[in-house]
Amino acid sequence: MDTNNNENNKDELKPDDLGTVAKNFIGAMSSWQKAGRPIVTKTVWNERLAICRGCEWWQEIAKTQIARCRKCGCSTAKLLLGTSVCPLNPPKWSNTH
Repeated sequence: MDTNNNENNKDELKPDDLGTVAKNFIGAMSSWQKAGRPIVTKTVWNERLAICRGCEWWQEIAKTQIARCRKCGCSTAKLLLGTSVCPLNPPKWSNTH
């Protein structure tokens, strides 16, 4: 048994976590809507993406071109929202609005 592989996968989102991902998404969209739907600049988006790509929680699957945070389940779309915050404590990036 490869315990090392199991150790690496323990923090990955499982199908049972879809409710948590949906809750996170709904919360992020609600906050964004209430704030007037602010979008970050291209520069801020690129900075956030660079930070995420350097993070241990970030996952990019080249085959499907899907990228997401394994901590909150959000995709790169969250990086566009001016109200969104990195889910880590302390956050690696914060809101702009």
